[in-house]
Amino acid sequence: MLHHVIIGQGKPLLILHGSRLDHRHMMESLEPEFASDDGWQRIYVDLPGHGKSPPQNDIRSQDDLLKVVMDFTSQLLPGQSVGIIGESRGSYLARGIVQLRPELVSGVVLIVPGGSPTSDPARLPKHQVMEPDPSLRPELAEEELGRFDSFMVVQNREIIEKTRRSKIPAFELWDAEQEERVSQAFDFSFEKSGAVSTFDGPSLIVTGRQDSMSGYLDAVDLLPVFPRASLAVLDAAGHGLTWERPALFSALLRDWLMRMDAAG
Repeated sequence: MLHHVIIGQGKPLLILHGSRLDHRHMMESLEPEFASDDGWQRIYVDLPGHGKSPPQNDIRSQDDLLKVVMDFTSQLLPGQSVGIIGESRGSYLARGIVQLRPELVSGVVLIVPGGSPTSDPARLPKHQVMEPDPSLRPELAEEELGRFDSFMVVQNREIIEKTRRSKIPAFELWDAEQEERVSQAFDFSFEKSGAVSTFDGPSLIVTGRQDSMSGYLDAVDLLPVFPRASLAVLDAAGHGLTWERPALFSALLRDWLMRMDAAG
């Protein structure tokens, strides 16, 4: 079984992180939203080859990775309906579960979806720093400077400290060999065949207007697949939008949770 951390009680939420990260990043992003809410059971997963979940030699495609996640969910929550929150690569896996097992998904949040290796790079915006803080540069280690200059749309001390607590330790545990295999067969089989169906559960799609990794156009293209989706394209936000625009993201997430409650 995949390594995971369960917090709280109530309706289950499966939470899937992005590539090279682990459950700690998603906990940093989401746990503040549940500080006063015990009605949701959060299941933070380490995907195979990430965090404390070892790589698996038989994972050779995105389809294989998806199967492992679905098997984990079936073992942990047999027959139960679950909400899914996925960020970046995790959002793609969330879409896979929605497609193959929609009857088990009560609702879904897709954070910075899109920008796969087969996407058109011309659809990606150029990197922009919208809220710079050059005073932080002297404090950064050499390996942090590249991320500071080429990834962060909002530069502030809080984001750097969160990165040091969660992202940098996760990078050291990530398995590049498994990732290379998956990247060679990245797109889901159902997507390549055009067999994509709609999902009518409460949904939220959040993307950054300055996200140079995933862009925002791929996220907009998902609207026909999710007829009950709220779509938010956040200005002054990139691939790290949950930390760059926390108050706005919080409001959007709370709205989704209320819609989930209303749906039963």
